[in-house]
Amino acid sequence: MIQSIYTSLAGMLSHRTRMDVLANNIANINTPGYKAAQASFQDTLYQTIRAGTARSNPSQVGTGVTLAAVLNNFNQGSLVPTGRSLDLAINGNGFFGVLKETDAGEELYYTREGSFYMDKDGYLVNSNGLRLVDDSGSAIQLQPRSGKPISSISVTQLGEVVITYGDGTTSSDKPRIGLFDFPNPNGLTKIGNNLYSDNNAAQAGAADNPAGTKIDGRPGENGMGTIESGCLESSNVDLATELGNLIVTQRGYEANARVFTTSDEVLRETIELKR
Repeated sequence: MIQSIYTSLAGMLSHRTRMDVLANNIANINTPGYKAAQASFQDTLYQTIRAGTARSNPSQVGTGVTLAAVLNNFNQGSLVPTGRSLDLAINGNGFFGVLKETDAGEELYYTREGSFYMDKDGYLVNSNGLRLVDDSGSAIQLQPRSGKPISSISVTQLGEVVITYGDGTTSSDKPRIGLFDFPNPNGLTKIGNNLYSDNNAAQAGAADNPAGTKIDGRPGENGMGTIESGCLESSNVDLATELGNLIVTQRGYEANARVFTTSDEVLRETIELKR
C-alpha cells in the first residue's frame, strides 16, 4: 500500500515534468530558431519478491518511474522570408557563434536564431547585443569607407558579408561568417535567449564535454549548411503533436493521481481496522 503511494507519486512528478516541457514547447512555437524538447521516462528499481529458478520465473514489483532525459529535436525548421538582408537562416547543419561579455572575458555561445543588425561600431550583433563571429572566431566588424554612404549590406550563401555603397561599388574586405557544429548537439546546454553553451569545453577539455569536440567551419563547406539571407528559421515545434502529447500526459497524471488517492484510502481503512 505504502509502496503504491510512492510509485504513483513518482508517476505524478514525472508527468508533471513532461507537461512542463510540453508547455515550454508550445510557448515557443513562434520563437525563431527554437528547437522542440522531448521528455522521456525510464522505470526505476525493482523489488524482487521471489528469485527465478530453473522451474519458475522471478517475481518482481516495480517502484515507479523517473525522468530519463530531455532531448532536443535539432531537425531543420522551415525558412520564413522577412525581407531583411541581415535576417539570416542556416539551411543545413551548424550554429552561428556569438560572443558574450562575462566576468571571465568573452565567451562563445551558439544559436540558430539569425536576426542581426550593425551597431554604431560596425559590429554585427543580435537583439541582445552579442557579436556575430567570423570563421576565425573573431567578432565581425564592418569598416565602411569614409565619406561613402552605405546602400545595402548583403550576405552570400557562403557567408560573405558584402557592403554596397551608394555609387554601386562594394567593399574589398568581405568577412566570412563562421559556423560551428558538434558530434552530439544534445550535449549543449540551453541558457535562454536562444543560446547554447558547450559547457566551457575549451577549458574543461573535449573529454569532459558531452557535446563532443567543437567543429569549426564555413557555410557550404565540410558538411555545414549554407546561409539564406532575408529569412529566419522558424521554430520546429509541431503544435498538433504537442497538443496530442499534452492530452496523453494529462491522462497519465490523472491516472497516477487516482492510484494515489485509492492507495491512501486503502491505507486509512487498514489503520482503522485496529480501532
